[in-house]
Amino acid sequence: MNKTILSRYLWFLAAALLFSSLTFPKFYDIPFPQVLGPKFDSIVKKGYINVMAKSKPKVVLVGDSVLYFGIDQKQLTSQLNIETYSIGVPGSASAVWYLTLKNMILDVDVPPKYVVIFFRDTMLTLPSFRTTGRYFELLDDFSGPREPLVTDLAFINQMSPLEKIAEKYFPLYSARWEIRNRLDARLRYGTSSALLDCPQPCTDDALNSIFGKQGVDIVALNRAVEDSQQSLYTSAALNFENKIDRSFLPATIQKAQENNIQLIFVRTKTLTYPEYASEPLALRNYIQSLGNYLSQQQVLFLDLAHDERIKAEYFSDTLHFNAEGKAAFTKIFAEELKPLIK
Repeated sequence: MNKTILSRYLWFLAAALLFSSLTFPKFYDIPFPQVLGPKFDSIVKKGYINVMAKSKPKVVLVGDSVLYFGIDQKQLTSQLNIETYSIGVPGSASAVWYLTLKNMILDVDVPPKYVVIFFRDTMLTLPSFRTTGRYFELLDDFSGPREPLVTDLAFINQMSPLEKIAEKYFPLYSARWEIRNRLDARLRYGTSSALLDCPQPCTDDALNSIFGKQGVDIVALNRAVEDSQQSLYTSAALNFENKIDRSFLPATIQKAQENNIQLIFVRTKTLTYPEYASEPLALRNYIQSLGNYLSQQQVLFLDLAHDERIKAEYFSDTLHFNAEGKAAFTKIFAEELKPLIK
């Protein structure tokens, strides 16, 4: 009996696999065999480019939500007495930062003299960090139609041989994100639209009102933030020598230097390891190696991870500054940056 059930199950599985292989490529508009790596939109969002073309900033800041919530651009411009522009993109990481430089900053007729990139710990050498799932749409906004370096470093190089075979020849696997997005949209918006006359914008507003950050317990939020950062501190992530040549850092430096832009990297403080004594030895060694590498490349490096002027009460969670912290951090950063710019 068990053998009969198993046999039927295997036949059903084979039939389902054959059916999906024949129908999914056409239904989801994907080629067969599938081309490894993602398909990017052909349009790069021009908003940042238009603002920079008009304001002609001398200093452009690039980073994620830590920059977005941590630097007051008007205050910084006033303190430095030069034009600045901040591209703080929540959820971004090294892939987006590389694309920001390549496709946006360098697309301006008069590029800035300085580009300052804010990062945390090992983010600069983790090319796949924040590139998949919901982060892919963000990456796509900064990508051109063909991004071979991003495709290789952030996607193909992260796949095992078995994953590459499944991606190319099994549409049920290669169409997984399309399937997930359609199911998610149907579950999220179908019922509310049919029964409550609440279309997508209405549903999004309602979900944000209930589950948005303002209604989240701060302890639970901190725990979620810390969990999301664990990949930054694995033994593999902390091996700088093994990661550097397979990261976006060399290409980012090369692009800047080819266009006479001085890069400045700023390591920001978090409450994960706020003091030097609390920092693991492996992370200390990583940062020392990173600093040596940047120095050899004539790239400036500001390490503010243990700056005593940045107090614990300035944080709203493990990573982000509150209003008081934003003003204080902007002042501290301006003081540190001023001697480096000419």
